Amino acid sequence: MPCGDLHSGAWPQDWWRLLVGVLRVWWFRVFGMPAETVLVLAASALLLVGAGAAARRGTRLAASGRLWDVALLAPLGAALAIGGALVWRGLRLQQFPVLGGMEAVCWYALAVTVSYVCVGLRQAMVRPLGAVLLPYAAVVLGLAVVLGPGTSAAAGRYRSELLGVHVLAAFAGYGMFTVESVLALAYLVQDHCLKRKRAGILVRELPPLEVLDRVMQELIGPAFLLFTVSVGMGVWLAVAHHLGTGWVTDAKVVATGATWLVYGVLFILRRGADHHGSRLAWVA
Repeated sequence: MPCGDLHSGAWPQDWWRLLVGVLRVWWFRVFGMPAETVLVLAASALLLVGAGAAARRGTRLAASGRLWDVALLAPLGAALAIGGALVWRGLRLQQFPVLGGMEAVCWYALAVTVSYVCVGLRQAMVRPLGAVLLPYAAVVLGLAVVLGPGTSAAAGRYRSELLGVHVLAAFAGYGMFTVESVLALAYLVQDHCLKRKRAGILVRELPPLEVLDRVMQELIGPAFLLFTVSVGMGVWLAVAHHLGTGWVTDAKVVATGATWLVYGVLFILRRGADHHGSRLAWVA
């Protein structure tokens, strides 16, 4: 190699790609499957461990007073594993991993998991809901394993960092909305049991209505903000890339717009002091 090439800036990328290629070959020889798949499977296992801890201990988990326990440590480890899979995927693609099917599923599962951990840290009484949320995230990751680490057809056409921000903001919003929906479902079940004076296991294990309502109110603000950023940036990118008007009637765009409107109404109603209870839980 000529000496001048050492200062051209091209050789570090070539060596980096070579190193990633060597690591991939070594990983296949040891584990027999892609690194992304191994990390996703490990994350799924950790999510199920956390779900088991949340289901087994129930309200005792919240009453223990611990800041960290298995119901939070296991999903935190799962989030790190998913993040590792996405980092490895990005190194292999030499771009931000947001465009493929596996990446999309992993980002969504990561958003759900991180949202649960953050809510569980803030309010220990909602940690038993991990018995529902964490298996759901594990099933979503199972779809990532089925899709596999293929190559996205759009990877060569779109390489904008703003597109990455748009997609990440959308998945973060969707993850928070998912947690909000599970909280709303728990609210409706708890409200139904209390109104009919059924003091069964659900009443004992589910968080109080006041706690559920307060957490939902705290969660809707950042979720709607992130989703609004994603929608606004998506519109801006469509206009900037001169995509015409056909994208407006695309099914995904219509569904996204409908979701944004529903949660926009919910956000406005939540800001009012008198708008709480089962009706808003049905909207969520």
